[in-house]
Amino acid sequence: MALLGAAFQVGRSALAAYQSAIAVTGQNIANVGNPEYARQTGRLSSLVGGATLSGFAPGGGVRLSSLNRHIDEALENRLRASLATRTGAETIHQSLTQTEALYNEFTEFDLSTGLSDLLSAFSTLQTQPEDHSSRQLILTQAEHIVNEFERLRGGLLNQVSDLNESVTDAVRRADEITSEVAKLNKLIVIEESRPQGGASPLRDRRDSLLRELSEYMDVHVRETSNGSINVYVGSDPLVEFDRSRGLKVEINLVDGLEVMTVRFSDDNAPVPAREGRIAAVRDARDVHVRGQLDRLDELARGLIYEVNRVHSTGVGLSGYESILGTYDVVDPNAPLSTTQAGLPFPVQNGVMIVQVRDKASGQQISRQVPVDLDGIGGNDTTLTTLAAALDGVPGLSASVTPDNRLQLDAAAGSEVWFSEDTSGALAALGVGTFFAGIDGSTIQVNGAIRQNTDLIASSGSGARADGSKAGDIALLTQTASDLLNNRTIQEFQSDMFFEVAVKANSAFVTAESSDAVFSSLLAQREAISGVSLDEEAINLTKFERAFQGASRFISVVDQLTSDLIALAG
Repeated sequence: MALLGAAFQVGRSALAAYQSAIAVTGQNIANVGNPEYARQTGRLSSLVGGATLSGFAPGGGVRLSSLNRHIDEALENRLRASLATRTGAETIHQSLTQTEALYNEFTEFDLSTGLSDLLSAFSTLQTQPEDHSSRQLILTQAEHIVNEFERLRGGLLNQVSDLNESVTDAVRRADEITSEVAKLNKLIVIEESRPQGGASPLRDRRDSLLRELSEYMDVHVRETSNGSINVYVGSDPLVEFDRSRGLKVEINLVDGLEVMTVRFSDDNAPVPAREGRIAAVRDARDVHVRGQLDRLDELARGLIYEVNRVHSTGVGLSGYESILGTYDVVDPNAPLSTTQAGLPFPVQNGVMIVQVRDKASGQQISRQVPVDLDGIGGNDTTLTTLAAALDGVPGLSASVTPDNRLQLDAAAGSEVWFSEDTSGALAALGVGTFFAGIDGSTIQVNGAIRQNTDLIASSGSGARADGSKAGDIALLTQTASDLLNNRTIQEFQSDMFFEVAVKANSAFVTAESSDAVFSSLLAQREAISGVSLDEEAINLTKFERAFQGASRFISVVDQLTSDLIALAG
């Protein structure tokens, strides 16, 4: 009877083991559509049992000794790294694509077309300098360019704002994830200290959170012996057991723009993320978008200076009765070429020729005024000395205004203009210029030109029918500028746009290649951790038949027991 009791124990253990194995298979099937789930298998182990009547000890049955969670930690690390790279590349590509679309290139409304139309309008004025409609066309084209700079800068600034907001949202979510991972660490340690080992669902959730976290930043994970993990960004810990250092956003004002910086909450140290959405947004904002803002300002500055440099040495259908320079100096007694003067554009050693003409008689006085900036002798030209030299020209009064600008006034019945300036001082001081402003945010058509298009410089000699100066401005299409890295205005604008296009294409290629790597790694993970319905169906059939066999075994043992009892009776 004792041997039959042992047989009953063997059957009972088999029923329990295969019932549990069927439950594990059912759990796998139930989670076939769950992307967070890692497949589990039960490990069956034989039990030690006593000897039979023949003296052999076949064992005491079977038990489900453990649950195996199918996961490859090395593969998970590679998957997280690939996900960070892919998300970062996609983020940069989206940002560059927005910038590329903002330029609206290859349409009739883009900046390059506006620049071409403006210089073409000056070319038209060259052939018909007395035509008022040609002058009005120049003003219209110039205003269009001003509006285009304003639109582009506004769009880029909106991108900066959107990217800052994206950083804020990303950091908020990343902080939530790290807090939850820290809590899961504690729960997993508790669960795995128990014999039944029910931590698999918690581990699935933690792995899913880590993959989501890797979309925001490149993290490295190290598992400890008790089942908890430590999460690092670079070499800095982010999560240690049940403690998250926390993440926050710090707002700083850089060059007039709000810039969001990601820092650890506990010690305010910067987060050294190099991949993922947070790092990509930072690079898109600080390198690409702000870089385009700088280039746009550089283009506007070059356009202003080159047009003004030519325009300031010409005259339109009439000269100026009064000119107020648009740019002030910091120190009127500092040499014009020094930083102490603070002029926005370069000035060099040279001369300027001023013309004063009596409008009634047509009598014209021409005087050469030196601009000494050779740095020799300590007599370099300042705004004060330049005003004094110009004030000595007959029929011309010159002075320095209280806000340190150059003021020129022709005598009653006279007009003044300049026919030459090899120093660039007129353009730097804003005397007789076409544009005002110093960059894309301040560029405007000079107020005097807007009020009277007759002042648009077309003549180099002073004759109304002379259009040579307008032709010189039109030739800026072929003139390289020192302010634009020895490129013409249109070459610089074209390079600026194609730089965005090339970077956008490069980011697209990177995103595509990283997506291919991610997809390959995901397929590898699916092969290891994913649920195969075919495989589970086979296991289900196998365990079902094993359970049925154990049931039949118990029935046979029960019948034998009944027979023994009957014989004993």
